[in-house]
Amino acid sequence: MTSGSNNYGIQIGGSATVNAGAIAAGPGARAYARDSNVAGPAADSVEGLREAIADLVEQLRASPPGVEDPAALVQIAESVQLEAAKERPNKGMISGLLGAIVAGAGGVATIANAVTAIQHAVSVLF
Repeated sequence: MTSGSNNYGIQIGGSATVNAGAIAAGPGARAYARDSNVAGPAADSVEGLREAIADLVEQLRASPPGVEDPAALVQIAESVQLEAAKERPNKGMISGLLGAIVAGAGGVATIANAVTAIQHAVSVLF
């Protein structure tokens, strides 16, 4: 970036590493983070996975800023809870429901990060 040029976004150079819960840039951009655990896994056991899903439900019940219809996403997350509580959870069903949550949450980083961690745990555990 040259001196005096306009910066309309985030610029990272050199050997920098970024680990953040929320980053936004540009006109109208929004990012929200609350107790974000970007890099860590959601769970290393089925019980831990179920706890991570319960945490996601609670995050959605809190109606995070930027989520247009949190009540609908709570219902979807509760369906994930019901499926994960089964003796033999359907991995495809859980993955599809989690995808719907990400789509409905838009760019809300805390929700996207939580879902990503849960998706990873589902792929490892089931």
